[in-house]
Amino acid sequence: MKITRYRKRDFAQVIPLLREGTRGWGRAWREEILRAYRLQQGEAYLVRENGRVLGTILLRREVRALVIYFLAVTERERGKHLGSSLVNFAEKLARREGRILRVDVAREFRQNVNFYLRLGFQRCGRVRNFYLYGDEQIFLCKRPKR
Repeated sequence: MKITRYRKRDFAQVIPLLREGTRGWGRAWREEILRAYRLQQGEAYLVRENGRVLGTILLRREVRALVIYFLAVTERERGKHLGSSLVNFAEKLARREGRILRVDVAREFRQNVNFYLRLGFQRCGRVRNFYLYGDEQIFLCKRPKR
């Protein structure tokens, strides 16, 4: 397994993973993620093995935070700690830059919230009615150890 920086030339190879990773998110979000990779809006990395893309993480920098904007691992490779490896990679970047690591997760994606909590993230905020009335976005943060 190797983590490499995403390049525009990787776009065609990463499309199936982006679509799989946004299943159930609705068309607008799927298009937002595809656009972010196509236009390189953020800093993305890929997990590869034998030339195949198995996972990806998209990071964006905010004032004091490195934000995980998108994380996906192919369904076939889930449970093999690839997602954890990508988050650990992002944590090292955040530590080097003196930033906290943050991810925003919709409350209804409980499995995702629990994944980040198991990795040592803590709840650091929430916004109700974030996109639609009645929804809730949970902010999870981790301060990388020095």
